Amino acid sequence: MRKIVQLRGILVHHHMLIDDSGVHLIDGGFIGGVRRIHRELRRRSLDWSDVRSIVLTHGHLDHTLNIARLQKLTNSPISAPKQDAGHILGGASRFLCEALEKAGRFLFRYRSPVIDHWLEDGDHVSGMRVVALPGHTVGHCGFLLENERLLIAGDLFTQHLRQPSPPPAVFNDDHTEALRSIRKAAEMDLQGVFLNHTKKMTPTEGLAALQKVAKSYPP
Repeated sequence: MRKIVQLRGILVHHHMLIDDSGVHLIDGGFIGGVRRIHRELRRRSLDWSDVRSIVLTHGHLDHTLNIARLQKLTNSPISAPKQDAGHILGGASRFLCEALEKAGRFLFRYRSPVIDHWLEDGDHVSGMRVVALPGHTVGHCGFLLENERLLIAGDLFTQHLRQPSPPPAVFNDDHTEALRSIRKAAEMDLQGVFLNHTKKMTPTEGLAALQKVAKSYPP
């Protein structure tokens, strides 16, 4: 039986997939992310040695900040979307996002991880299928648990207070493409959706929010 655990932070959340093979980390969180992971492992009588893999939904700093450190702690292979190599290896996005990313990398002394596997749409990694959902970044992707029909959707959209909405355009590499990816995900046969920027809600509520935001931005 596979289980997805959401590790909730102040600005961004990340996820842990637990199955018979061990623990798989989806993104590394932002400030406090390593501590949250370790706390959850200990709560389940697990340790860093139980982590089998680390996968990234995209290359923004609030998802990659801790990856180099987690790589050392777990000695696990890291997989990331190929088209986001520039972000992950120290590049940046555009406009305001570019300035924030550069400042954040300097402030937090960002170290680029060594990526073991570059992912493309349709690949399988850590028991999940890679689903390309570009727009937020050029390589942004989700991870689909095919048997359970659950999508770990990264920053596909957000819902913190009122209505679900796309990520702010200033944080997207291509806002039009981001809207297309929302509609693409809404057309998938899903039972639930997990997000990185959202209020606390169930996967079923996440799916309902996805369908709602997709209807708000028709083609």
